[in-house]
Amino acid sequence: MIRLIASGILGIMLLSSCAPAQQGSTPTPPALPTTTQPRVLPTPATPGTTITWQDLQVRMEQVEISDSFMTEFGTRRAPPPGQKFFWVEVWIKNMGKNGVNLPTAEHFSVLYAGAELKPTYAHRAGHPDYLAQGPNLFPQQELQAWLRFDLPEAAGLQDLWFVYLPESAQVGVSASSPDYPWGTDHPTYVWVCQ
Repeated sequence: MIRLIASGILGIMLLSSCAPAQQGSTPTPPALPTTTQPRVLPTPATPGTTITWQDLQVRMEQVEISDSFMTEFGTRRAPPPGQKFFWVEVWIKNMGKNGVNLPTAEHFSVLYAGAELKPTYAHRAGHPDYLAQGPNLFPQQELQAWLRFDLPEAAGLQDLWFVYLPESAQVGVSASSPDYPWGTDHPTYVWVCQ
């Protein structure tokens, strides 16, 4: 009896799979899997390495991590709970024969654990703030100033990359992407922070 029922079910399945398609409909082929090329982070430079983009020379001089800082107004500033301050000193020189616009702070980022962090205003005593600098660099003029980033407490220097994007304000569109969607048509310069 069980064999008879099993044979009947098998027969129905075979007949239904061989049934002609309804008129007016075409079978949809299965979707082919797509592969995406993993985006590769540009080879990072070491601190002190100068890059040249058009008439600008740019260098990440040094980095610091602190749990507070003294402002130029004489007050002590502490980060929100669970965070710390990350400082990057940058040096920029106009090598051209004409004045150029100083890259805005949005052209700099720090990458940490798949997130892109942007600089924040600081007013740190004894340290020129990049965000307080003028908009132009004259021929042969140099600028040396600090950018401040807010980091999670767990972040260490070995986990960080400093990035300069001369033609873009964002490294990637997804803060959680493990491979950072680098724009192939935008120059990207990266330094390790160790």
